[in-house]
Amino acid sequence: MTKIRFHPYIVLNLCFIGVILLIFLYSGIFSAQKDNHPIPSYYEVFTGKKSPASGLSRSFSEIIRGDFPEARKWNENGIPLFIFFFVQFFIRILTTILIVKRVVKLTILVCTDAVFSVILFLYCYQNLIFIWKFF
Repeated sequence: MTKIRFHPYIVLNLCFIGVILLIFLYSGIFSAQKDNHPIPSYYEVFTGKKSPASGLSRSFSEIIRGDFPEARKWNENGIPLFIFFFVQFFIRILTTILIVKRVVKLTILVCTDAVFSVILFLYCYQNLIFIWKFF
């Protein structure tokens, strides 16, 4: 039997997988319709202004339920951001499997993963990258 070696990249991937699962779980438990999200926007609480991230939790909740038009109403950035997390979830699983199976050289895998993740981030977060323009 082959012993699985827990490379630091595997540990990092498992942590990301856990965080993303918690985000999906939170989105599934709390509903935009019931308006029962327990974590408020602290920016809005302290400034009284609407933030560019306002409604993202509710948007994610609607996406989990398959109601994309309603998700877009809560926050137009919700769907691209959800796609980022959704794709990253599967990338973390895939890269972990590839590391364990030793299918690809680790440096090539890590570099490819990093480049793809940065490009995906820039694409999905393009409307929020220059967030300071909102303040």
